[in-house]
Order: sequence, then structure tokens, then C-alpha cells
Amino acid sequence: MFEEHLPKRKIGSLAPLAVIDNHPYEFYQLVPRGVMLVMVPLGLQAFTAQDVERVFAPIDQQLDLLLERGIDIVIQSGVPLPILIGPEALNRLLAHIEEKAKVPATSTVLSVVAAAKRLGIKKIAAANKWTDPMNQTLARFFAQEGVSMVGANTRSMAPSQFVKMTSDASIRLAYELGRGALEKFPAADGVYIGGGAWLTLPVITRLEKEFGKPVVTNQVATVWHLLHILKCWNPIPGYGRLLLCD
Repeated sequence: MFEEHLPKRKIGSLAPLAVIDNHPYEFYQLVPRGVMLVMVPLGLQAFTAQDVERVFAPIDQQLDLLLERGIDIVIQSGVPLPILIGPEALNRLLAHIEEKAKVPATSTVLSVVAAAKRLGIKKIAAANKWTDPMNQTLARFFAQEGVSMVGANTRSMAPSQFVKMTSDASIRLAYELGRGALEKFPAADGVYIGGGAWLTLPVITRLEKEFGKPVVTNQVATVWHLLHILKCWNPIPGYGRLLLCD
């Protein structure tokens, strides 16, 4: 008798950080009723390939936790992890997840690249808190789908630093870096504001209005991509161009 209150789709998320706040806050502003996010925190401490290997060492146990909740798909959340280990390692990880979990698996970085491609972006600028080598690997992911990353406006920060930012500080930094990227790289067709640990939804519409170019963030890219895979997509107005795309 409570069927209408039950989740219809469950998204299993391997979340990079030990503390999770801004991501689910924005996720539930976007998704339709009946979509649930099931998150297992990995506890990434440093932007190194060694720390990524550490957090994924118990991958089967992490997946068991998600499978107990009856998830329909697994997403490896967070772009820093794959850009620290590279496309080939990510492909191996996702293949293992699908073999173990028997459900589709994807990654935030793949959602971001798919979103840029759907928006028709050929040249993209990046705005994030990552290092130059990380952005060089990010460019490789975009290049796989014919998108050229023309440059990055960054303020490199360790996870231990940005997790302590207030929500107000995070949204202001997202706007500042996104605006700076579009100003520094006027040839870009759009901007990708990378990172899921900060608030970005209001930044999207403001920058699109100011510059007339599409803005991609982790949140809107993953929602758009996952709901399409789960076949429960409907356009979501009010949060930028991407969420109006079929």
C-alpha cells in the first residue's frame, strides 16, 4: 500500500571523499521523484595515483555494500580519480564493476565528456581545483570524443583543503574560476567546471547568461547521463542548456 513512495531507480555511487554533503544536496534538486542515490564513501586523501589504488583496493567489498541495496547502475563518482590513473585503468575498473555487479557501470568523467559532445562543444575550457598533470589527463578524456581542451583556469587544492570550505565559499570559487576560464580562453565553445565537492547549480545559469556559452558541471552531466541510461529522462528546466537536451 506504500508502493508510490518507494524508489523506482537506485543509483549506486562510489563517492571519492569521506564526507559527502554538496553532491546529494544538488542531486535531489534535479532528479525526479523515485530516484535514489546510494553512496559508499571511499575516503580519498590525496591527489595521487597511489591513493586512488588504495581506495579501490577493496572494490569488491564496496560493491557488495551497494548490491545489498538493490542498485540499478554503478557510477564511479568524481573526476580526480580517473584523471589520476588514466583512461585505460578506468576502463579496466568499470569492466570489473560490471562483471561483479551485473549492472551497467559508468564514471563522472565519461558523463562530462558525453555532455560536452551532446552540447556540440568542440573546444572546451576547464575550471577546477586540480593540478596541471591532472588537467593534461582530463584533456585526453575529452580528446577521445573529439573535444579539444583549450586551457584550464585552476586553483590547485588538496582534498583536505577544499572539504573544509563553506558552501558559500565553494559556490563563489566555482563562479570565479568558471568566469575566469571563459575570459582567459575566449575561443572556447563552453566551459567545464570540474569537481563535485562544491555547489555549482546557480553558477551554471549565471555564466550561461553572461557569456552565452554552455556550462557543464559534474552534477548536471551525471544526472543527464544516468537518467538517460536508466530510461527515465525528461528535460529539467532552470539549470542550464544541458538539462534541456534530449
